[in-house]
Amino acid sequence: MMLLLLLSTLLCLCASAYQATTIPPLIDVPTFSLSTSSGGDDASSSSSTMNILTYASPVAIKPHRMWSISLYKGTLSHDNFRKEKRGILQLLRPAHALCKGDGEGDASGKLIRVLGGSSGRDVDKQAMCEELGFAWKPLECNEETNDNADWPQVLPHCVYYLKLELVGEMIDCGSHDVALCRVVEMVSEDDSINAADELDYISTRTLREMDIISEFGRIKDIE
Repeated sequence: MMLLLLLSTLLCLCASAYQATTIPPLIDVPTFSLSTSSGGDDASSSSSTMNILTYASPVAIKPHRMWSISLYKGTLSHDNFRKEKRGILQLLRPAHALCKGDGEGDASGKLIRVLGGSSGRDVDKQAMCEELGFAWKPLECNEETNDNADWPQVLPHCVYYLKLELVGEMIDCGSHDVALCRVVEMVSEDDSINAADELDYISTRTLREMDIISEFGRIKDIE
């Protein structure tokens, strides 16, 4: 009798083990910011903007290091990248998420909310980041390059900076366009970093735990 009951329970479990769902997997990924430029004849006529980007992944290492990024349509970052075909992917640190500003009652995550919860068409993100102690600056590196002036400014104190150039055309994926990019250069503030190091970056799980983003990856309003 017990054996029959056990077999019946196992059959029920097997029958209900796999079910179709509309709920996407809630995964934990690094949090990036993409810096892009509006372009122009010279640096004085070009302006930078930044957003929050979590759909980013390496896809190849030879003969060129390649990354894939996904840009939400209709954003200023999307328009800039489609036009200029380049940008700088910035891997954010926990300090960027902990930033709360000087206002009374300000919550952690103010910098993330500025970059990911507002449009560069509506607000001056550069001025707002400067007020929070993260003034944008040109990306300076030790190697001599001839096109530094053509790249956008960056957010200080990021773990890594990846200078990306679009390869081919952007791929229409509905709400987003996917771009396959060649890594032109990798830059880090830490000159002692090596491939075995565990990087101190901020992840989407931490942002959810801090109540900065929702389970759908959107910036949450402060209640």
